[in-house]
Amino acid sequence: MRRLICLVLFIPVLAAAECRYSADRNFDVPAAGLGHVAFDLGSTDLVIEGAPGLANVEVRARACASDPAWVDALTVDQKRSGDRLEITPRDTRNLRGSWFGSQYAYIELRVRMPANLGAAIRSDSGDAEARGVATVDFATSSGDLVAARIAGELRATVSSGDVRGEDIGSVDVTSTGSGDIRLKDVHGASEVGHSGSGDLDFDRVGSVMIGHVGSGDVSIVHAGGDVSIDSIGSGDVSVDDVDGAFHVGSHGSGDIDHRNVRGAVTVPRDDD
Repeated sequence: MRRLICLVLFIPVLAAAECRYSADRNFDVPAAGLGHVAFDLGSTDLVIEGAPGLANVEVRARACASDPAWVDALTVDQKRSGDRLEITPRDTRNLRGSWFGSQYAYIELRVRMPANLGAAIRSDSGDAEARGVATVDFATSSGDLVAARIAGELRATVSSGDVRGEDIGSVDVTSTGSGDIRLKDVHGASEVGHSGSGDLDFDRVGSVMIGHVGSGDVSIVHAGGDVSIDSIGSGDVSVDDVDGAFHVGSHGSGDIDHRNVRGAVTVPRDDD
């Protein structure tokens, strides 16, 4: 998996150095009647940009390979069903996004879509960047997500991938294993069902509701509503500047630090 920041900042360099043979895989799909665009990435990296007033979903992809015989095996499929458009990069060699020493084959995928559409992203190790769309639903094993200017909900289910978000309507993290979640400027509620060893970092958010946290740390700064954590194991909790109440149901060996909480504070005693 290539790190997302490398994808965003250094694509021209990668294209020059590591795209010996290439072919465009470009197409447009009329957006009328669509509500969501779904991506099944595998190991492909994706950049999505939402733009108001677009009439089409604009797919701009490039197949890159070290062997000219491999280029034809790299395709991008589309399927429309009702209000849902599915976009799937494929490697018919059954070695999706493969890199073996100086040999490689992968697809660069960039999509512009109307800002009122939602994006549903599934990946194994592929990274995604989504900006300016209505909603994002992200599920991955080890891929990373960077999201910004999401008008509605950001939903995520991750294993070891990281999630970074800014200027988000609301957040629902179903679960995360060892991946870190770092979010700021969340205008509505933020919910986390379960977190393992990854850290949770919230800055300038509304209310925050967290289920169970294992060994990861939790940091919450500038919360406009209540902050609630059902249970935490060996991780530390730090909250500062909370307009509502602060509640921790139970904790293990980690420390709990709270400052500037304007509502009621209920936390376990050290001997509980």
